Amino acid sequence: MRKITMFVSILCLTAMLFGAGINEGQFADQSNEEYLEHYFGITLPDGSVQIASFEKALNQLSGTETEINEQNEIFKALVAAADLTELALTYSPEKASNRLAFHGINREVPQEVQPYLACALDASLLPPSIAEEIMGKSTLASITAANLLMSIANANGVSRNYIGNIQDSDILMRISNAFDSYTLFSDNNLDAIGAEAVQRKASTGYNLKKDADDAQFLSSRTIQYGHSDETHLKQLVVLLASEGMDAKLQIEPKVSIYEYLLDWGPVPEPSPYYMVLENSEDFYLAYAVEYDAKFEFEKKEDLLKFDQIINTYAKKNDQNQAKDSNVALLRGAWWQPLYSTTFNADSQAYQEIVDCILMEDGYSIHPFSLLENKDNLINTLEELSGLEVQEKALFVNNAFYRYLTGADYQ
Repeated sequence: MRKITMFVSILCLTAMLFGAGINEGQFADQSNEEYLEHYFGITLPDGSVQIASFEKALNQLSGTETEINEQNEIFKALVAAADLTELALTYSPEKASNRLAFHGINREVPQEVQPYLACALDASLLPPSIAEEIMGKSTLASITAANLLMSIANANGVSRNYIGNIQDSDILMRISNAFDSYTLFSDNNLDAIGAEAVQRKASTGYNLKKDADDAQFLSSRTIQYGHSDETHLKQLVVLLASEGMDAKLQIEPKVSIYEYLLDWGPVPEPSPYYMVLENSEDFYLAYAVEYDAKFEFEKKEDLLKFDQIINTYAKKNDQNQAKDSNVALLRGAWWQPLYSTTFNADSQAYQEIVDCILMEDGYSIHPFSLLENKDNLINTLEELSGLEVQEKALFVNNAFYRYLTGADYQ
């Protein structure tokens, strides 16, 4: 009997330590303040944040009109901002008290606050330690305010859009599950415009993407890596993790469209992932399911290491493809891998090009251009579509830049 009692006690303690909602590590992110400013125009003062300032920022972020007159009303405001008010009102006094005890809240909490605090903790809007901090002080620390605001942005689905972190124990399963849904897709109007631009030789090809897949990462920490092979991405993710790196990962599926030359062989049978269509007489286009993997790195120095890692383990060249070479590469390594940033992270490793984007009805096409050729491409796209081209500077790796210029096949 004593063994059973001890076992039950251990289970209860484990639930309190590890099963009670979000922990501080998950709640806090050193980039939250930067993210709020970049995407929502919310700039918090250094040091501490007054209740009135936090109320204004919370209402701006969530679109609610909640009033916060004292510190304890923050929990009610958080629940309202996350659209959970009706749920909180279902908590009886007994349930609210039990849930607070489960989460380790030992201080006396006003009865009118209890259901909102319990609901906020159950919804993982904040960890118990932050709840204790809020109840124990008259102002919010700036970093706490930023973390609370980002928690609401996350709960409402208006922040980052990603499948997990590369250090997550189940990240390979999440990658597999994501790839299960990828297949060819089309936006007929943009596809027709892109195809005509390729036929006019204004572009060699383009990518079609869905806005709903956008990672919404911080550009200052993000690298976009394009490929077509699922196993390659799995191996790359584990490789990065084995180098002590961590990053948020989103996979943005895309359809890569480019001219298919009959010199390559007979037109293959179509599949859900690849097909070749005759666009006009003797002009064929290939449609291939590929992806852009977005990595938002926890540390900026890891972002800078990415180029070296790809060149070492995921890029073919004459030396590592020689018969006597013992160099091991990831499966699916390319001669010209493609990865880019939207800022010049390293002038020795990246070169500037232009992404000439057309957007319509939740889709976008992305034809790349060298700087010297962009005017012709932009004029062609705007003439064909009647839409305004969005120019976006991209800084691509050296090998892909050499491919674009035709300077070297390596």
